[in-house]
Amino acid sequence: MHKGRAIVTEMTVGPVGELLALDLWNADDATTVASALGVALPGPGQAEGAVLRVGPRRWWLVGTDFDRAGLAAALNGTGVVSVVAGGWVHVQLSGVGWRDLIMQSGLIDAEDAGFGPGTVAVTPLSHARCVVHVRAATQCDVFVPASYADHCLSAWRAMGANAVA
Repeated sequence: MHKGRAIVTEMTVGPVGELLALDLWNADDATTVASALGVALPGPGQAEGAVLRVGPRRWWLVGTDFDRAGLAAALNGTGVVSVVAGGWVHVQLSGVGWRDLIMQSGLIDAEDAGFGPGTVAVTPLSHARCVVHVRAATQCDVFVPASYADHCLSAWRAMGANAVA
C-alpha cells in the first residue's frame, strides 16, 4: 500500500486487562517455569497462547489464567513476575489492511511470510516502542505504551483506521 491511500482496517481500543511480565535471570530455569505455567515458554519472536516472548529473557503473560503465587514459587529467586498492565493500551487491528497500517507507522516488514499467526514483534510504531502479536491473517493485537497511545491512535486514524466500539 502506498502512502496516502486509505487503509481498510478496524481498530478496537481498550484496557489491557491482566498483563504480567516474567523476567528470567537464567535461561536454564525456563523448563521449571514452563511446568508452573502449564505451557512451554515460546522462543524469540513467538507466542504460545497467552504467553508472548517480548525480550531475550522476558515474556508477557496476558490474561487471568496465571497463578502468580505458584509462578513466583517456581522462580525460587531466579526471576521475577511483575504487573505491567497500567503502562499499556491494547489495540486490536482487524481487516485486510492492518499490515499496511503497521508498515507505514513503523520500521517493520509486516508482509514477511514468517510474520504470521503466533508471531510477536517489538518495534517502534508512530515513534513508540510497541508489541505486535499476530493473531490471524487479518488480525493482530498491538500493545501501545499508555503515554503514547493518543499519538499512535491519531496517526492510525489519519491513515484510515476506523475505530469501532
